[in-house]
Order: sequence, then C-alpha cells, then structure tokens
Amino acid sequence: MARWQGLSRRTKSGARLKKHHEKRKAELGRPEAQTIIGEPRVKKIRTRGGNHKHRAYRTDYCNLSDPNTGKAEKVRILDVESNPANKEYTRRKVMTKGALIRTEKGYAIVTNRPGQEGFISAIPTQIDVDATQQRTISAKKKKRQTLQKKKVGSAAGTQKKTTTKKPVAKPKPAAPKKEEPAKKPAATKPKAEADEVPKIAIADEIVVAYKGRNYKFDKKITMKDLKEKKAPKAVKDKVAEARDFKTWK
Repeated sequence: MARWQGLSRRTKSGARLKKHHEKRKAELGRPEAQTIIGEPRVKKIRTRGGNHKHRAYRTDYCNLSDPNTGKAEKVRILDVESNPANKEYTRRKVMTKGALIRTEKGYAIVTNRPGQEGFISAIPTQIDVDATQQRTISAKKKKRQTLQKKKVGSAAGTQKKTTTKKPVAKPKPAAPKKEEPAKKPAATKPKAEADEVPKIAIADEIVVAYKGRNYKFDKKITMKDLKEKKAPKAVKDKVAEARDFKTWK
C-alpha cells in the first residue's frame, strides 16, 4: 500500500482545507525501516536531487555520547525497553528516535533517525525502568477500576453499590464424637390390598367410599369439590356413570 506524505486535508483545529491540487508523485513515501537488533544491514537509497540516504534495517551497536563530558564511544545494544512512538514497536523491539534501549553502559535514549542515517546515536539516561513500568501498571489498574465503578453505577442508577465485608467466623474446636446406638431393623410394611370398587350413594350430596393401594377416600363431597379436587379415576368414572356424564370438562 502506497504512503502519501502530502499536506493534511484539515488544519490543527479541525477546519477543512480546500484541495488546490491532486496528489503528486513527489509526495509518495517509502516504507519505514523498522530497525531491529541484529547483524548490521544498511542499504543505500537514491533520493531527490541525486542525494542518498542510508537505511539501517539491523544493527547491534550505537554511538553513546555523554553531553556532560563531550566524549562518545561505541557500545553494544542489549535490548529495547520501550518505544513511545508505537506500542507495536515496543513488542517487536523496533528502534526509532526516542526509543529507550539498554546498552552495556546502562540505559540510553536514541537521538537520531536510524532509517535515514544508517546508524544509531544515543545519550545515557538515569531512568528507573522498573519504577516506570510499575507506574504504568498502577495507572492502568486505576483506570480499569474507574470503568468498573461507572458500569456498576449505570446499572444500579445513581446509587453506588457498597460492599460490606462479613465477619469471618472462627472455626470451633471439634467435639469428641459420641458412639451412636445400633439402629433397629426397620419394620416391614404389610402389602397393600388390591383396589376396591368404589361405593357411591347419590343424593343431594355424594358419599364416596373408596380404598385403594395408596389412597383412602371416605367423605361427603359436592360435584364442584369432585371436579376441583384430585380423586382417583375409578371414583370419577363411577360418579359419571351414575350421573350419566360423558366427560368431566
């Protein structure tokens, strides 16, 4: 995909600019070098006007210069700690201007553009990387907690949920086990009798006497009660037969 390096279509404040000409060939940009640590590989590129650029694709040394003493020395690059230009560059250990690298002499910051000049210049820094990383982690954690509180507040309206910690009960010392008496054998139940034919006396009130395997029914009920209450099918059929009913619906 081509990279266009022309002017933006909008100003810094967001106002839209009028397009006074189309895109030009001279505004076409090249892919970035994305310099990484490795065996040195530098490519010479011809640019406009017959000039040249030296593009560093891989390098493992840098020119570390101390601004206080004015001396510089060539030191080996051990690792790339972070790159504020892009999180993806930090993960892939890509070095650009402003990247924090770790050298044999300590931590340093890249001060030039390796994709344009073909080498890396750096100055030492006294940054505490562990503290910086911890600060970043705590900031992310705080932001995550804030988002969670907002979600809880929006779910429960304006009220905020307050969680109260329940007191943890201390475990009681185990009491000595008592010997349980031997259980008596369970008494065997007599077998249920076979179902009997319901006996019904039809009058103003219906008297139903019925005894089955797991059911006993012996009381006066009305037709409404018989419809609403649960009764054995044999009882309902007998009542329906006596009253000349076809269905109970």
